[in-house]
Amino acid sequence: MPTTAQEDPPRDDPDLVQVADPNQRLQSLTHALLLVAGAFLAAGVVQQFGLLALDGLGLTEESAPLLTQLVPMALHFATFILVGTSYLLWRNDRGLVPFRFPTSHDVRWILLGFAVLVASLVTLEFVLSQLGLEPAQNTSVEIGNDQPELFLYYIPLVILLNAPGEELLFRGVVQGVLRTSYGVIPGIIGAAVIFGAVHYVALVGTGSRIAYVLVAFVSGLVLGALHEYTENLLVPVSVHACWNVVIYLNLYVGATNLL
Repeated sequence: MPTTAQEDPPRDDPDLVQVADPNQRLQSLTHALLLVAGAFLAAGVVQQFGLLALDGLGLTEESAPLLTQLVPMALHFATFILVGTSYLLWRNDRGLVPFRFPTSHDVRWILLGFAVLVASLVTLEFVLSQLGLEPAQNTSVEIGNDQPELFLYYIPLVILLNAPGEELLFRGVVQGVLRTSYGVIPGIIGAAVIFGAVHYVALVGTGSRIAYVLVAFVSGLVLGALHEYTENLLVPVSVHACWNVVIYLNLYVGATNLL
């Protein structure tokens, strides 16, 4: 694997699969699950305070429909960043989540990773369609279908908060914690399972929730593998952001009948 930049502390290089002390493995799994649960709980509380603040300013769903959708979303992912960063500071282990400004090598892996992610998800959705399974929709997509301009506003949020927040929490902290006790491969799979599972609660409509969870799981595998190989969190962040930007642009075009 490429080495991290000199300013980053060296990261332990665990085996692909390793057998750690049972207590250590239980502790790592507990930390991972509590981190995710805590992040979602904290995000929910922060979102409510945000909505109360907007209401206090006279900005309601009727008078400011865009703000009342965008502010909670922004606060949600900003809280993920806060929780992930706080855990790293508490653990005092910056090497757990290596990152650096992307090098030319990283840029190549961003492009390749994006291509692999697209190919993987297109293949998966084809298989699901052959099985008669249509993934359910994310809540943000359902809302955006009624207010298509939201899809355009989602784009900067994805780049600045959504992708960094989810990647820091799931690929960075959760995968990093699991890696230290279970090894690289179980760490990737475990983080992807958790990533897929948490998307279950954000789905609406009549589509298959399990199908959507599988899509999120496969995305997590690709992004997790990219993080492990490049040892740079900004690589999966960039791939994640690019994918979501393409999705939202496509949804905007479809909702507004531009083509």
